[in-house]
Amino acid sequence: MFDYKNKKSRIVFGPELVMLEPYEEFTLITLSGGAPKQENQIKTLSLILGPDFMTDVISVETSDHAKLYLRLSYRWTFKVDRNNEQQCRNLFSVHDFVGDACKRISSRIRGVVSAVSFDNFHKNSTEII
Repeated sequence: MFDYKNKKSRIVFGPELVMLEPYEEFTLITLSGGAPKQENQIKTLSLILGPDFMTDVISVETSDHAKLYLRLSYRWTFKVDRNNEQQCRNLFSVHDFVGDACKRISSRIRGVVSAVSFDNFHKNSTEII
């Protein structure tokens, strides 16, 4: 929640009954959604700390130019000390953690897969990824 008069935000861990102060408003969080990921698909007022899963579909190309589509699932959780105010504020320092995480992981996977042949990838895909 953000107090626009004092320009100060507060974080409430829930479930919790919350009463807004006179100049406060909820902060809308927009996250990437769908498969493949697209920005601004999920609009929410709460940030789930997990554990949870996110799924993405990425296209990769092997060294011998075979184009493949991979469906990947990631398990994630936030580990936060609720008494540490700086750690709590860090939860909201990245605007779209879902999109950023999926882009970073898919970029690393594309880099690794582009260096191997289709046969090698087909036989050893779990080790390569």
